[in-house]
Amino acid sequence: MFMSTGQMYRNTGGGGGGGTGGDPSYWNAGGMDDRTSSITVTTTATLGGGTINNLIDGGFGSNSTDSCWFNNGQTLREIKFDFGAGVQKIIDAFRWIQDIAAGSHGTWVFEGSNDDSSYTAIGSPFAFGGATLPYTYFTGSNTTAYRYYKLRQTSGSTLSSPWLREIQFRIADPAIGEVRDALVSGDRTSVITTTPTATMALSTHIDNLVDGAFSLDANDSAAFTAGESSKEIKFDLGSGKIFTGFLWLQSAENTHGTWVFEGSNDDSTYTGLGSSFTLGGILVQ
Repeated sequence: MFMSTGQMYRNTGGGGGGGTGGDPSYWNAGGMDDRTSSITVTTTATLGGGTINNLIDGGFGSNSTDSCWFNNGQTLREIKFDFGAGVQKIIDAFRWIQDIAAGSHGTWVFEGSNDDSSYTAIGSPFAFGGATLPYTYFTGSNTTAYRYYKLRQTSGSTLSSPWLREIQFRIADPAIGEVRDALVSGDRTSVITTTPTATMALSTHIDNLVDGAFSLDANDSAAFTAGESSKEIKFDLGSGKIFTGFLWLQSAENTHGTWVFEGSNDDSTYTGLGSSFTLGGILVQ
């Protein structure tokens, strides 16, 4: 199993409105977690299970409560996201998460609108789904705040095999001046030093966790050696930062035992941040 991560200090384990500019982040309001009270999701696709707003409920279970799935073979379908009257967001990227890599649902485009009639394309057409990974990462160029965003299928057909778990948006927030994503996403190997006590398998390297790449190979991901216990992964940020969470991505749903998340300023005395947790078990944690 291969793994990538967004942000961490150390793990130890044993078994709003419109405008232009601002910091773009998945952590800004409307980006991820449960957004069912602030975004209305509709689709022209027929679903075989679950409801379409499960895409924004923050749940990742492969069931009709947390996810949904397309009926097979549908063409020219749409999924629309309405942020509500008076609310406009600048979105320039998203990540789509499903439970398995099962091929694509065809070619789609990502579009924005403020009248739900005239839509502007953001970025280029893309293969939607997960032919080799259970994720789709899309990045376009957009500095305009829109109320409506739409995923529109232009060719190909839907697949029924994967559970469609979640979509997360990278949203700009004009109220935030600092670039808080500098250590959260992208290639951070030059600013974060990552060291493990765990042995890495498959010729992978631990700093692949912060290289911003997602391919399932020794250049872009990391893999633990099976059966090790009481191991650590340490992230040296070079200077003090305040973290309130992390994002952990992996290619399968295996668990790595119980871990804790800790911070330190001397690499000797560590303070626990939050409760212990099971690392892994889902694709996006």
